[in-house]
Amino acid sequence: MNKTKSKEMIKTKYLLYKFKQYKNNKYFYWYKTDNKYFTQTKPPQNILDKITASKEQVDKKDIILNPWKEWNTNDIQKIITKDGVCINYLKSTDDEYITKQEDLKLLEVYSFLVENFDISKSFGFEEIKKWHKMIFETIYPFAGKVRTVNMSKGSGVDAWEWRLEFLNALPDFDKFLKEVTKKEYEDIETISQDLSKIICEFLFIHPFREGNGRVSRLICDIILAKNGLPMIGLNLKKSDNYIQRVHSGYECDYEPMKELLKQKIEEEIMNV
Repeated sequence: MNKTKSKEMIKTKYLLYKFKQYKNNKYFYWYKTDNKYFTQTKPPQNILDKITASKEQVDKKDIILNPWKEWNTNDIQKIITKDGVCINYLKSTDDEYITKQEDLKLLEVYSFLVENFDISKSFGFEEIKKWHKMIFETIYPFAGKVRTVNMSKGSGVDAWEWRLEFLNALPDFDKFLKEVTKKEYEDIETISQDLSKIICEFLFIHPFREGNGRVSRLICDIILAKNGLPMIGLNLKKSDNYIQRVHSGYECDYEPMKELLKQKIEEEIMNV
C-alpha cells in the first residue's frame, strides 16, 4: 500500500459522514448512525476532509430522521441527541456502546503511558490535554479541546451545572498540578490530601466536553506512579460513595475523597 492511499484511509476513518452523492449539480451528504442513514448538509466547522466514497441510492428501510439536535450550530460540541449523547466518529447514539469504547481507549492510553511517559518530570494541564486527545481522538471530533458549552447533570435537588466561567479556574489548577508533580511524597496521608484536591477541583472545572472522570483518575494514577505507589484510579467506584465525595470537594471539603484514596492505596499495598 502506498503512503498516499494509507493517509487517505486514516483521514476517512474518522469522518462523520459515510458517503456523498452528487445530484443536480449539488452534493448530498449521508450519515450513518447505528447502521441507519440520514441525509444532511455538512456539519459545521472545517472538521471534514474530502471523501470520494459514493453510493447510487440508499434503501428506504434504512433511512431515518436526523437524531442529532442543533445540527447547524457553529459549535460541534453542541451537537447531541435528546439524551445528551455527543456526536461521534463511532456514528452511534448508543451510550452504553460508546462508554465501552471509551473504556478500551482509556486502557490503551494507560498502557502507553506506563511504557513511555517520563514520570520524573513535572507536568501541567497542557500535558493533560494531550492525554485527552490520545484517549478520545478516534471517538470525538473535539478530543483534546477545552469545552465550549455549559453542561448539566441530574434533576431536582441533585441537579448540577458546570458553567463556562468555571474554566477561569484552569490557571490556578495548572499551577497546583505542576507543584504537586514536582514533589516527592513520603507518606500516604499527604499525597492522598493533594490528590483529593486535584480530582475534585478538576471535576469541578470540568475542562472537557466528555471524559473528565476518566482523565481525573488517570492524573491521580500517574502521580501515584511517580511516587512509587500503586495505581488505584480504576478502583474508584460509585459504590464507594465516590460521587458524594466529589460533591463534598466542590465545596472545598476534600476530607471524604482523601479518606477514600488513602483507603484504596493502603488496600493495594496490602495485596501486593
